[in-house]
Amino acid sequence: MWITPKPLALILGALLSAAPLLAANGPDVDGASSVKVECQRGSGMINVSIKHHRRIGKVHLVFRDAKGKTVYVEEGKAMTEELVRRFDKGMFPKGAATLSVQARDLDITETFTVQ
Repeated sequence: MWITPKPLALILGALLSAAPLLAANGPDVDGASSVKVECQRGSGMINVSIKHHRRIGKVHLVFRDAKGKTVYVEEGKAMTEELVRRFDKGMFPKGAATLSVQARDLDITETFTVQ
């Protein structure tokens, strides 16, 4: 059996050039996705900051109280890697709460306290 070096070099070159693409589209291992909820006692607002390693796209926000009852739902679209939203604290009951953020490849739940 005779193998010429040229086809072998083409195959290896194709595999090596595809490796960075596979790594870039793989799962988020750097921890670049985050949801930060700030609810300070002296402020009348709840600040939500969502950061992701690529464009977020369609996003679904669900606020629940301590008993698991849905208090507020919002759907939208973020065309960038970051989404910042502010909510009036008066809409939410006092006490423990959770925020669930769902997007195409993002599913994070963050707990916070409304004071």
